[in-house]
Amino acid sequence: MPPEVTDSESPETFADLMAEHRPRLAASIRSLAASERASKDVLLETNVTLLKKLRDFCLGTNFTAWSLQIAYFEVLTWRRKWGREKVFFDSHLVESLAERVEEVAGDDDERLAALSQSIEKFPERQREVIERRYLKSEQVQDIAKAKRAIYLFMSGAPSQIDLWDHKPKMVSFVRVRALA
Repeated sequence: MPPEVTDSESPETFADLMAEHRPRLAASIRSLAASERASKDVLLETNVTLLKKLRDFCLGTNFTAWSLQIAYFEVLTWRRKWGREKVFFDSHLVESLAERVEEVAGDDDERLAALSQSIEKFPERQREVIERRYLKSEQVQDIAKAKRAIYLFMSGAPSQIDLWDHKPKMVSFVRVRALA
């Protein structure tokens, strides 16, 4: 059995594990919760519970499975507390979703490795945009900046309304040419 987390570096190691697994944990909770607001609440409660149970985790064991199990119980706790809301998932549905999330969670590492390899092939500017948007959670408007712009000001040009001509005689002209 791996040693329990007791050394002085363990809080930092544990914090690194929590940060590394946060997206997966958030996605799992979102799939089980009834709304975005609920998933944020449950994620917060899950993080608090994980920190409280820091001493129970053994380094070298599967942090993903351990944290997903805690998240599952936090979702159930939230459901009991807020069960009177209009949107409410059946307990059997939540259980089956939790099982499915655990099944799919194993493929994440392979997918992330493939994604990292693909991103490495991008030009530096594109990698920077992806990093700013998805790792630093910056807004697209903040990332986008114009390098060059062409502005055309056409003084004296007629407006589109002035150019509009519905050509009322065109229908009869087309009919005459079609008959000829």
